[in-house]
Amino acid sequence: MGVRTRTLIAGVAAVGVGALGVAGCGGGSSKASKPATLTAASPAAVTPGPTINVAGHGEVEGTPDVMTVTMGVQTIDPSAQAALEHNNQRASALIASLESQGVAAKDIQTIDLNVSPNFDKYFHVTGYSASNTVSAKLRDLTKAGKVIDVAALTVGPDVRFQGVTFSIDNTSALVAKARADAIKDALAQGRQLSAAAGVKLGAIRTIDDTGTTLPQPQFFAGRAAANQPDATAVPLEPGSQQLSVDVTVVFDISG
Repeated sequence: MGVRTRTLIAGVAAVGVGALGVAGCGGGSSKASKPATLTAASPAAVTPGPTINVAGHGEVEGTPDVMTVTMGVQTIDPSAQAALEHNNQRASALIASLESQGVAAKDIQTIDLNVSPNFDKYFHVTGYSASNTVSAKLRDLTKAGKVIDVAALTVGPDVRFQGVTFSIDNTSALVAKARADAIKDALAQGRQLSAAAGVKLGAIRTIDDTGTTLPQPQFFAGRAAANQPDATAVPLEPGSQQLSVDVTVVFDISG
């Protein structure tokens, strides 16, 4: 075999190796370069069908178990310093009275402290008023009336009683019950609508909690002074409070 013939054979062999190399590279990248194909199971291939949308409502009642009483001390004196000192003594006695009746320190909070001048009709300063107001959470409602009475008697005519609010301390169980009732209401509406339309109610597509309305504290105003001559405890009735949940449910129509 001559030199030229050997060279030609070598060139053919090199072309064959190159072809194999290209085939190998193409095989390794074929999956990445292959166009995506939509199948029936692909979310993008699913065409949304007809639906039924309903709004469910759930409402429950609960009994308040916490009363927040707002009361304080107001003192008047010719000098601002004397008015404040006198007020500090009376306010300390008020707080001590609340704690002695079982009110926890964490449930007593100062919400206002003020010292201001008093004027006559000619705008002359006649003295100074000092006030200290606290709010106290009473968690045993059976003793709430007595707690207020004792505090008022301790402070005397300087006490100022602004009112009480009732609230529910833990609403988680009530919210859960209201949510369950809202879903039941939505299911009942879905069945009614599908029956009226002559279609079959399908699976739930989405559930959206559109709003939860928690009970707001109920405020009751009180008298300025509660230094009562009788020993009867202040009558207090917590009543009831409502809590509601609204949901939006989307059902598929299956036939």
